[in-house]
Amino acid sequence: MVPVTRARTHDVVIVGGGLFGLVLAEQLATRSPASVMVVEREHHLGGLCWSRRDAHTGVEYNPYGTHVVTTSDPRVWEWITSRVPMVAHRHTVHAAVAGRLIPLPLGLEAIEAAYECKLTPEQARDTVERDAAPYRDAPADSVRTLALAQVGPRLYEMFVRGYVTAQWGADPADLAPEVFAERFGISYRPSRGYHPDARWQGLPCGGYSTLIEPLADHPRIEVHLGRDYQHPPRPRYRQLMVVTSPIDAHFRHQLGPLQRRSLHLHWRVLDAGDAQSTPVVTYPDGISPHYRSHAPALLPWNCAHGPSAAMLVGFEAAGPGPNQIDFVLRSPHNGELAGKYRQLTDAPNVLLAGRGTTFYDDMGHTVERALTLADRLVPTLL
Repeated sequence: MVPVTRARTHDVVIVGGGLFGLVLAEQLATRSPASVMVVEREHHLGGLCWSRRDAHTGVEYNPYGTHVVTTSDPRVWEWITSRVPMVAHRHTVHAAVAGRLIPLPLGLEAIEAAYECKLTPEQARDTVERDAAPYRDAPADSVRTLALAQVGPRLYEMFVRGYVTAQWGADPADLAPEVFAERFGISYRPSRGYHPDARWQGLPCGGYSTLIEPLADHPRIEVHLGRDYQHPPRPRYRQLMVVTSPIDAHFRHQLGPLQRRSLHLHWRVLDAGDAQSTPVVTYPDGISPHYRSHAPALLPWNCAHGPSAAMLVGFEAAGPGPNQIDFVLRSPHNGELAGKYRQLTDAPNVLLAGRGTTFYDDMGHTVERALTLADRLVPTLL
């Protein structure tokens, strides 16, 4: 880390010290003679992909929630495991419904809970199809109408309506259908969790900081934290600037801002007896002030700590607040506006890449895209 006033000119400037920017910086510095400056507005590296140790409980946690690396790409997994030991962990989420924990995404367990009886997969499909059929002719113009047409009224009322209302801070009848299509699916067999077909799923031993921090530890990488690249003194480069920050902010919102939703996590230390028994729980009852909670002490990177009388729990809710995350909505409006912003790029030595130019990507895809971009850029820097 160096003072902002230092005025070195680098071969490459990378705006944004998130996972994409750091993987790219490491690749360019190790595979070419280029000098690289990473400019990060926050006061930590890693973006949403970082972790730290809670002073009270000693638990390693990600302030922005629970994130698990999932990938079926051998190159991505080899890159990660060559830099940090990984512990196998499948991302599982449960819904708290009527005093029970039901695994998600919606599967046979959820269907049986909604209809209060045991069902075979074939019976479950027939039951849901029968209840959803009357709603199939209605225009799918909102989350409510699309959800009813896909899962019927019982599953909608038990698992969807309250959850979506708490997550988005709006009635599902007032939300565009893309919200539901992106977040929910249904299976008529026992739930296999999220990313069931991913070949590898895991967490870095010791937390994400053990993966993130060494990426910038190279003599040709210089990091500036707490710095906005658009404020003077602007970073200077000889060959290329790669901007991974939000595309609308890069162009100073001259075409208008992309539509986003905000969520935040508030962390509390609870008596272990009052805390949940699984790492991630959602609350679709429509009553809870938060729609999801995280207990990182139950993740395998913290298993060495053993049982504790106190547990750190993060409560996730819609709107602004501590540890805030702003997601670009996956909507036709945003797709069109982002395309118009990309057309404004006329500087041949400024490249817009990474999460800022697209919608949300998981960590596996982020690493894959950064490695692919490095393959293209390295020959130009030799």
